[in-house]
Amino acid sequence: MRYTIDLRLGRYESALRNIVSAGDAYHEDCMKLLNDNPQLFPLGLQLFNEPDKRNQILEAWGDHLSGEKCFEDAALTYQCCSSYQKSLRAYRACGDWRGVFTVAGLLELKREEIVQLAHELCDEFQALGKPGDAARVALEYCSDAERGVSYYIMAREWEEALRVAYMLSTHDLVEAVRDAASECAASLIAEYQEGLLKIGKYAARYLAVRQRRLSLAAKLRSEDRFMDVEDDSVSETSTSFSEMSAYTTRESSASVMSSNASKSRAARRQKKGGKIRAGSPGEEMALVEHLRGMALTGGAQNELKSLLVALIQLGKAETARRVQEAADSFEVSQRAAVKLAEDTVSSDRVEERAHTLERYVRMLRDRESGHGEAGGTWRINALSPPVTG
Repeated sequence: MRYTIDLRLGRYESALRNIVSAGDAYHEDCMKLLNDNPQLFPLGLQLFNEPDKRNQILEAWGDHLSGEKCFEDAALTYQCCSSYQKSLRAYRACGDWRGVFTVAGLLELKREEIVQLAHELCDEFQALGKPGDAARVALEYCSDAERGVSYYIMAREWEEALRVAYMLSTHDLVEAVRDAASECAASLIAEYQEGLLKIGKYAARYLAVRQRRLSLAAKLRSEDRFMDVEDDSVSETSTSFSEMSAYTTRESSASVMSSNASKSRAARRQKKGGKIRAGSPGEEMALVEHLRGMALTGGAQNELKSLLVALIQLGKAETARRVQEAADSFEVSQRAAVKLAEDTVSSDRVEERAHTLERYVRMLRDRESGHGEAGGTWRINALSPPVTG
């Protein structure tokens, strides 16, 4: 049979065409071929006109996509063959609550069933760290305002929490948002102040490590004696210079040995989550990367802006100003520290007066002031403190 020959030769498309042409008696073999070679599903749909067989292929394709965790594609594929229960499960697996409730409508679930489903989704979204979605489900399908506002507060969607509280004209909910926003403000101020201190310490440590590396490299270049060490002293010398090799690009037996050890240590550092080890060969670049990693993320900036707006709307403009001032000091200092590191990491000198964090902070503020820039879209100009002379 041609099908068998094609199968042995790996000509799967030809094998599928042949098994389809062989008739219904071989339909089970056809489905097995499709399941074993999922890239054939599109061709399988083209070769069948009968609705029942096309639906069987679509459902099998959806099962494959679910197995590959392509849940959104699986959900749509299931809908094409009216397999709505499987479609609902696929939407639920990918956290698409809108898709879940649309399919629930297609299934004509009863009101109490939809409410029960909504409560379950709220719990699932909260566990998955998606309280914003949980809030929308609680409000729209559970009619639970208190729970919805609570979830919005957890998600730090402050403006939405306040909007819903005022929409329902519920004093207790407004007060809940006010208290939570005030608590969050105090926490953020403390976090930014602590972060500011850490930036100062990391920048100072980086400059010290960088200066040490440059000093060691200069010493090795001037002495240039370790290349002619006698064989019986190689072991002792390589040990004493293994750490120094991290601060020079010089080719030597010591530097090669240290390089190999560095790679092993680097791998261990990655496994340990990139911890900075004082005195390690990779400390300098680890400090630079850590300073870069301290930048405010897009999500953090959005949450910060939302909090500032809500605080103003709650009549707490002074609290909002203190939050913005703390965040501004942190963010400018972080950017200045990164610029300082980038300017010195490829330089062969560190100047004590020129290369300081304080100077770079002033330079950054002067440049932004000259261009009329605030350095971030999260800032609210109306909260800027008055200029004191």
